[in-house]
Amino acid sequence: MRALITLLCLLVLAPLATAAVTPLDRIAVVVDDSAILQSEIDKRIADVEFQFAQRKSPLPPDDVLRKQVTEQLILETLQLNMATRAGIRIDDGELNASLTEIAKQSNLSLQAFQQKLDATPGASYAEVREQVKRELMINKLRQRRLQDRIRITEQDVQNFLKSPSGQAELASEYRLGHILIGLPEEASPKDIAAGEAKAKEALAALAAGKDFAQVAATYSNAETALKGGDLGWRKAAQLPTLFAEQAEKMKAGEVAGPLRTPGGFHIIKLLAKRGGDVMRVQQWQVEHILIKPTEILSSEDAKQKLEDIRAKVVSGSVKFADAARINSDDPGSARQGGSLGWVAAGEMVPEFDKRMQSIAPNTVSEVFQSSFGWHILQVTGTREHDVTEQYRAGMARQALYSRSYDEELASWLRELRNDAFVEFRNNSK
Repeated sequence: MRALITLLCLLVLAPLATAAVTPLDRIAVVVDDSAILQSEIDKRIADVEFQFAQRKSPLPPDDVLRKQVTEQLILETLQLNMATRAGIRIDDGELNASLTEIAKQSNLSLQAFQQKLDATPGASYAEVREQVKRELMINKLRQRRLQDRIRITEQDVQNFLKSPSGQAELASEYRLGHILIGLPEEASPKDIAAGEAKAKEALAALAAGKDFAQVAATYSNAETALKGGDLGWRKAAQLPTLFAEQAEKMKAGEVAGPLRTPGGFHIIKLLAKRGGDVMRVQQWQVEHILIKPTEILSSEDAKQKLEDIRAKVVSGSVKFADAARINSDDPGSARQGGSLGWVAAGEMVPEFDKRMQSIAPNTVSEVFQSSFGWHILQVTGTREHDVTEQYRAGMARQALYSRSYDEELASWLRELRNDAFVEFRNNSK
């Protein structure tokens, strides 16, 4: 997906694009029950040539490039066929969300991204949409297959947590906002005084309640100024020593500065901290009722059914838990009277998550829709919960999984290729 995003950004930002490729409707390769057309190979080669030209990198010999591209398409076809057989589907909502993220890479809205692509010779939004869909299906398939192949035991997790590399991996991370008031290389006393005054002016704006991102965009000379000064998540060892020493003493939301270095005056704000000894999260105790549309029950009828249920709950003629047991289409929670237990931010779909965090306790939400159907919910309690051990174990599993992923993926793809029927035609090999 990363390579595809790079190509798309190049396409929409470059002043010149590749020339359109005339499609040749002849079969180049037979892969099991599918076929790869010569036009597909030529189009992919043109895309690769365009990427190399934008990077000003030399291409491999033509025969090597054609073989590489052909093998890439064979593996894609095998994976897509397997994904289809496994019932993997990408709905429009998921696809549009991915395309929107790709558009953001070029600072465009999805609509502007579509218009730009359709106006670019050799590119079309429909083709890009289809390619992104293919990539998403392949990624889902890989997640399924590799989760079955990469086994991580509790002992593996404990060994990792005790190892030096594990302790380094789980060290505290800091997300800092940064404002730089730069100084010339050979700053005069006047330059230094002016820089310090400007830094104090920025600090005064922050103290007056101005948004840090706005102040950074106004005052900072750093390359992150127009990103609100956000340095992203970094471990202490990845920060300048002066910043790391300050960050370790700060609480989230605190501002420090001006800090003087040869390059100028710095102001930092600790936006957030994670990892380290303690990890606490906000949790909500939630109950919900879900009504799913079916072939018999339209979406509007499902919504109306839930509106009627909600009216009874709000009036007190039926208890929320009883209504959930009788009506909810979420069987797991229905048996528990609609209870989902304690839920942290980000664990549910966005529509549910937003309602859960915004609703007043012990009130029934309005009916709302998610990709699963129509919901109502109520929050019966909130708490801050220590999830340090779960967080550390999860990070350890993620690190161990990442270590094995590339090697296991290569092994699985070799097996997939070796077991496939592949017939080359028209000298496509």
